[in-house]
Amino acid sequence: MVYVIKKSLASLSLFLFVVISPLLPAFGQSSGEVSSGYSVWIPKKMIVGQDYQGIIVLDRPSSDNSLLFLSTSDKSRLDVPQSINISPFTNHGIFQIKPLKNGNATVFAALQGNLVQADTTIYQSNTQPASLRIILPTNITKAQNMLAYVFSQDQFGLPAPVNLDSELFVTTTSTIEAPATITIPKGQYYAQLPLITKGSGTVSVAADGLGLATAKITKVHDDIKVRLAVAPDIAVPNSAVYYYVWLEKEGKPFKPPYTINAVLSSSDTDVARFGNTYDVTHFNDITYSTKLKDGIAKGIIYTRNFGNSTISVSVEGVGSATALLIAGPALFNSVALTSNTVSNPVLSVDETTASSFCSKLSSCKPNLVKVWVYPSVFDDKSYGIVSLYHFTNNTNQNIVVPLAADSSIVQISSNSQDLQYDKEIEMIPARIPGTNQEIGVAAAVEFPIAAGEEGNYTITASGAGKIFGTAPASIIPRYFDSYNVAITSLPAKTGITQDLGIMYISDGSGAMVEPSSVFSEPPDVEIKTIIKDVPKKLQFTSTNMALAGTLSDKADISASIPGLSSASVTIFPLDIATNVEFDLPPRIHVGEKFPFVAHKVDSFGVPLQQLVPQDLSAASGVTVDPLGQYMTINKEGKVTVAILADTGAITKEVDSFYNEMHLSTDANNTIFKVGKPNAFKVTADVENASYDLQSIIPVTQTAPGQFSISPDREGAFDVTIFAHKDGFKPLAEILHFISKKIIDISVTATGNDGTVLHLVPLITVNNQSIISNTPFEQSTGAGQVHIEIPPQFNVGDNNYALNNVDISGQKFSNGKIDLFLADDSKIQASYDRVLKVNATYAGGGGLYSYGATATLHAPDKWEISFLVRQVFDHWEGNNLPFDSRTNDVSFVVKENVFVTAVYKQDSTYLMLVIAGPVTGFFVLKKRDTITWHVKELEEKIKQFVPKLPKKKKD
Repeated sequence: MVYVIKKSLASLSLFLFVVISPLLPAFGQSSGEVSSGYSVWIPKKMIVGQDYQGIIVLDRPSSDNSLLFLSTSDKSRLDVPQSINISPFTNHGIFQIKPLKNGNATVFAALQGNLVQADTTIYQSNTQPASLRIILPTNITKAQNMLAYVFSQDQFGLPAPVNLDSELFVTTTSTIEAPATITIPKGQYYAQLPLITKGSGTVSVAADGLGLATAKITKVHDDIKVRLAVAPDIAVPNSAVYYYVWLEKEGKPFKPPYTINAVLSSSDTDVARFGNTYDVTHFNDITYSTKLKDGIAKGIIYTRNFGNSTISVSVEGVGSATALLIAGPALFNSVALTSNTVSNPVLSVDETTASSFCSKLSSCKPNLVKVWVYPSVFDDKSYGIVSLYHFTNNTNQNIVVPLAADSSIVQISSNSQDLQYDKEIEMIPARIPGTNQEIGVAAAVEFPIAAGEEGNYTITASGAGKIFGTAPASIIPRYFDSYNVAITSLPAKTGITQDLGIMYISDGSGAMVEPSSVFSEPPDVEIKTIIKDVPKKLQFTSTNMALAGTLSDKADISASIPGLSSASVTIFPLDIATNVEFDLPPRIHVGEKFPFVAHKVDSFGVPLQQLVPQDLSAASGVTVDPLGQYMTINKEGKVTVAILADTGAITKEVDSFYNEMHLSTDANNTIFKVGKPNAFKVTADVENASYDLQSIIPVTQTAPGQFSISPDREGAFDVTIFAHKDGFKPLAEILHFISKKIIDISVTATGNDGTVLHLVPLITVNNQSIISNTPFEQSTGAGQVHIEIPPQFNVGDNNYALNNVDISGQKFSNGKIDLFLADDSKIQASYDRVLKVNATYAGGGGLYSYGATATLHAPDKWEISFLVRQVFDHWEGNNLPFDSRTNDVSFVVKENVFVTAVYKQDSTYLMLVIAGPVTGFFVLKKRDTITWHVKELEEKIKQFVPKLPKKKKD
């Protein structure tokens, strides 16, 4: 089977053929050296300053990092990293290479004592400017303006950018104008050179270190003749005659496809003028502007007084001509009466002299008919003019007197049946508009002539009793000047925006012409090309138009203007050579990208530039990354990759092979819960494998190698797992699952002291008992549930009493519960720990819940008629949770408390009774000092102890 990848590389057509053979053992030889376990590849050819990549290919991946050390035979010539680390379960490693200097070099790689090497040759591209070159759009021109280019180039003629702004000195011959200097900017390799060509000559440019370049320009001119004729050329005063202006080129009618301005003038407006008002002389009586349309212009000249006037015409950009007009009789030494051309000197006769020939002009009888045909050379149509004259021969002087029309009939004939014209012309004496004399009447009649077959003809005009007149006429095909758009290509490189060509308009001889000589207005030019940034349409506003764009490959530019022949030119980048070389590793793993390199090379095989294909299409089994730096082969076996060019085919063979991997999972023949996310793992024996899962139940990946599936119904189904990793053979494994409606029940019991209680509740789901110590979780089917939680529970000396049972937020005070569970449920039994506070000789003792507050009180006790009492002294007990010296105490009960209130005897009141009333009193205590109390205490005592009667003295 053959797969094709096609890519055009500049002037070379590039095709990538991929031939995949049946599966073969995954071992082969390398362009580099192969050692046990791995191989190394680098491009065989490199260019200084360009970046390359090499690759280390392992025969089998390692479960540990593989650290390879790299070195070169000459570090000043080739730069590579000191080492490359290939991660665990990875088949290859790609490293960067930088050629620094031309010559031969070797790359060494070492892994676990094994050494391999690969060789390369490094080439230095010559990109230094060595000379200058002048490029003209054409060296033959009829136009005055010309845009030339000056290029800096290397010794191979390739454009070479300058390192600094380079000033070029321009010299020309006197017939050519140019700026004295131009500059090629730094980093560029050309500059525009505008020229003004007034004649043939040479132009030269020079620069230090780049020598001298010279170009020759030839200036040519069109041989176009301007023809002017006036008929009748001997006219009646106060009448009208016709003028005709036309062009001839090489003796043929010349009719440019555009209008041309022309200006006519009269040397004597008293004899002939272009305006028909005789009373006032206007400017347009002297000069008159008109246009040649289809190569011809015609109009009327008004005659006035007797005399001569020279009629002149100037046709813009072409030339000029003159014709003589005589108003009134003319005197000839000799005359050919039947011809409309008079070669002898002609003298006009003034009005007084003219009266001697005829008593009055009107009394002269016509005895001569003259006829003219203008243009006398034509291809499609012309005009005939007839006029009447009186001819007199007096003493060897020939007098021709023009006469006004007299309503007579003039017969027109010719020597051909092909000419078309009126056979009879009536000489109508029409009044001349605008004349101010009564005698101003028409003297000539114009009639059209249509062309027939090519040839030379004679037109004859005759009348009764009149001498006939003749006029020659020549029917010749017009001169066709085939104008076309032309493009001169410029040296170009790929990948940069630059001027690619000079567009101009040329004639049939190949000479450049001004667009204004072909078009009355600047025409639109349609550009067709695939070159980036070249405009699709522009207006031809100058003699030369620069076409600029960004060239990526050889490409065509075509330009067309309606009515002109179009131009097409192929732009060949000069950095595309005669051949292409292709290099890639000999051994790679299936599915893993690997570097490859393509070079443009000259006829000697020297690489000129590394090619980076941008739009290679991918054939079946082969893909190329968008940047064109890496290739991937997705087939196992021997793969032959070849470039087909105009010069032949370059083929390379690649051994493409797989490594093996294996899968394991924690889910197979597993029961999954309906409506719940069920997690499972898939693990490959290589890292970073990717997985694709297919199932009728949606499967979601939650983390690398971790998945979740949520069945929406009960039943059995399969999940197919596809494992992928570049370089490893894909695997597929089928997992069998069963989905059921299952709920999760969790049961816990805790005391309010935070103790986790391990009791055994009685739980029955759908008549199936669940017996387990709390806490526990149990999966079961949804259904009717009966729950019995013990009301009391003892743990050692600690007693607990059930407070409530919470089932998913619903609380029950009784431990016996019946309900239906359809969803996951959390059963929480909460117990209160019961504690005893034993207070001897005090109040407040009893049973308390853990965390409750207890308050104890030890009251005073009276003895001896309330004169002696027992008062609180302190508390006795172990680990008292309060101050032992305080009588009334409150504390939080967290343990059983056993305390005894200890009292002591107080005789204060008895002593006061014995002492008698005093303003102050004291209390004697054993080993105590006397403590005096303030008088207020006496008042308090009096309230409780009655006064004793005073004893009489003995």
